[in-house]
Amino acid sequence: MANKIFYPLIALLALVAGFVGYHFLQPSHTPEHTLLYPQPRVLADFRLTSHTGSAVTREQLYGQWTLAFVGYTYCPDICPLTLAQLAGLHDELQQHVSEPLNIWFVSVDPNRDTPQQMASYVQYFQQAAITGVTAGHDQLFPFVRQLGLMYAMSSTTDEYYLVDHSASIVLINPKGQLVAMFKPELAEGRVPTVRSEDLLADFPWVIRQLRRG
Repeated sequence: MANKIFYPLIALLALVAGFVGYHFLQPSHTPEHTLLYPQPRVLADFRLTSHTGSAVTREQLYGQWTLAFVGYTYCPDICPLTLAQLAGLHDELQQHVSEPLNIWFVSVDPNRDTPQQMASYVQYFQQAAITGVTAGHDQLFPFVRQLGLMYAMSSTTDEYYLVDHSASIVLINPKGQLVAMFKPELAEGRVPTVRSEDLLADFPWVIRQLRRG
């Protein structure tokens, strides 16, 4: 009688041990181009203007996830590539969070990027989740800096002047806190943008880590 109980117990323990061993032997995902902040970073108050002309403050970040990046509508490469990428990946990334996932295009060229100009630009990408925002540099520079991003204006006397800016994408949680940064791949001869495959792999990884607390 003892053997009838003992052998099934051994089999059950072996099965559990095998499952646990298989789980821990699987290669863990280690993001190469993503920074997860040890602690969420609270964003200070700010006041921007959206592409619809409405005021945008920190309260607009509450209750949603936000992927934000900086650029400008006259940008020849990084900005259109990044917006097209985010527009195309949005629905797949949305599946990993229950709250709405929005995309903020933060224009760092308020001189040319009026609300009307931004509206025409973001509508081209046919993704309702995209919001264009900007402000005067007195509001814009500290806001961009607290996102961990940067921009620098060249001479604006030329009609087609360029603006140097970060190519990273940051993630803000539904409490309005900065939690992660997705960095571009830097390769010779390639526009420095965040790779789609990195974003698809790292975004759910970030969400899992945040849920674990």
